Amino acid sequence: MNLLRPTLVMGVVCGCAHTSVLERLPEVAAPPVEFDRGLDAAAATEAPGACGVLGDQTLHDLQDRLADQSFDLQAAWRRVEAADARARESGAYLMPRLDATLAGNDLTFPSSGIVNQFLLQGAAWDVSLAASFEIDLWGRLRNRELAALLEAEASVHDLRSLAITLSSVLAEAWFGIVAERELIALLENQQRTSERFLELTQLRFGQGLGPAQDIGRQREQLLSLQGQIELAHGRLDSLEFQLATLLGSTERQTPEMSPGLGSLLAGADRPGLGVPAELLERRPDLVAARRRVEAADRRAAAAVKEWLPSLSVNALVTGRALQIVDVLDDLVRQIGGSAAQSVYASGGRRARIDQAHAAAEESLYAYAQSLVNAIGEVQTALAAGRSTRELVVNLQARLGEARRVLLLTSESYREGATDYLNVLTALLSQQGLEQALVDARRQQLASGLQLCRALGFAPGTSVERLAAGLAAAPETTAAGGAS
Repeated sequence: MNLLRPTLVMGVVCGCAHTSVLERLPEVAAPPVEFDRGLDAAAATEAPGACGVLGDQTLHDLQDRLADQSFDLQAAWRRVEAADARARESGAYLMPRLDATLAGNDLTFPSSGIVNQFLLQGAAWDVSLAASFEIDLWGRLRNRELAALLEAEASVHDLRSLAITLSSVLAEAWFGIVAERELIALLENQQRTSERFLELTQLRFGQGLGPAQDIGRQREQLLSLQGQIELAHGRLDSLEFQLATLLGSTERQTPEMSPGLGSLLAGADRPGLGVPAELLERRPDLVAARRRVEAADRRAAAAVKEWLPSLSVNALVTGRALQIVDVLDDLVRQIGGSAAQSVYASGGRRARIDQAHAAAEESLYAYAQSLVNAIGEVQTALAAGRSTRELVVNLQARLGEARRVLLLTSESYREGATDYLNVLTALLSQQGLEQALVDARRQQLASGLQLCRALGFAPGTSVERLAAGLAAAPETTAAGGAS
C-alpha cells in the first residue's frame, strides 16, 4: 500500500498535465488580418451560386456520370465506411462485455485413487457466462472514442474534398475540349482565308503584278496553319481520353454538345465573389485537417490517462455436469471488482505519451500549412482572374484594330499601292490575335474554376449533391480541448 500511494499521486499529477494543442490554433493557424480587407462579406451566399452556374448542361451530365462511375469516389466511400466502423468499435469499449463459453470433454480416470466413482468415466460439460465492464473514471476510453469519431468525420470531409477536386478536373478537361474544338474551327476558317490569299497571289503573279516570293510566303503560312490544326486535334484527343479516365472508362469520350467559350463565359460573367476568411473555413480539406488535429489531441489526452489506475467490475457464472441438460442445475456465481495500476513499464508509457503529443503537434502544423496553402490558392486564383479578364479585353481591342489594318492593307495591295509582305504581316497578326483570344477565354474560364475550387465549391451541383447525400457524420463534442 505504501508503494501504491506515491504511484497514484504521480499518476494524478501526470493525468492533469495534458495541454491541448487546440489552444495554439489561433496563433499557429489563422488567416492574416488583411485577408478580409476590402472584400465582400456577402460572398458566402454568392459563391455557391456563382460556381454552380459555371459550366453547361453537358458538364452537369458528365458530373452525374462521374458520381456514378468514378472508382476514386467509390474507394473514398469505402474509407468512410471503414472509419465509421472503427468509431463504432471504439465506442463499444464503453459498454459492458459479455462472453459465453460451452465446452464438452470426454473424461476417463484410472480406477485407483478416485474417491468419487461417479466420475470414473463419461462426458463432462462446462458452461460459463462472464460479464466485465471498465469504469471510465478518467475519460481515457471516452477520449479514444471521440478521436475515432473525429477521424470518421474527417473521412467524410475527405470524400467531399475529393468530389470537388474530381469535379474541377472534369470541368477543366471539358472546358479544354470546348476550347480545342473552337480553336480547330477557327484554324480551319483561317485556312480557308489563307487559301483565298494564296489564290490572289497566284493570280497577280500570273498577271505579272507580283513576284514568286509572295506565293512561297503564303504557301508557308498555309502549311503553318495545317500544322497547328494537327496539333489541336492531338490535344483534343488527349483531353477526350483524359475525360474517359476520370469517368472510369477505357473508351474515348466525345460529348457532342459544345456551346462554345462565349456561352460558357456568359454564364460565368458575374461580379467578383470576394473571399472573406470565413469562407475558407468551409473548405472540406481544411475541415478534415482540423478534425484530425482534434482527434490527435484526444489521443494524446487518452495516452496521459494511462498513468491512472483502471477500475473494472466483473461477474462470472459457471456450471459443470455430465449431461448437457443438467449444466444449469448447479451454477456458481462470482461477482467482484478489480483495480489495476502499472508500477513500472520501463518507460513505455512515457514513450506513448511523447508519441501522442508529437502526433498532435504534427497534425497542428499540417493544418496550419493547409490553411496557408488555401490562402495562397485563393490569392493566386484572384490574381489570375483579374489578369485574364484584362487580357481578354486587351485582345479584343487589338483584334479590332488588326482586322481594320488587314482590310486596308488588302485593298492597298489590290490597287498595287503596297507589296504582299505588308498584307502577310497583317494577316498573321490578325490570325495570331484570334488564336490568342481563344486561349485567353479558356484561361478566363480556368481562373474562375480555380477560384471556385480554392473556395471549396464544385463547378455545377451534381457532385456536391453526392457529397451532401452522405449520411450525417458522427456527432462529436470536440469543440474544445481534450479532457
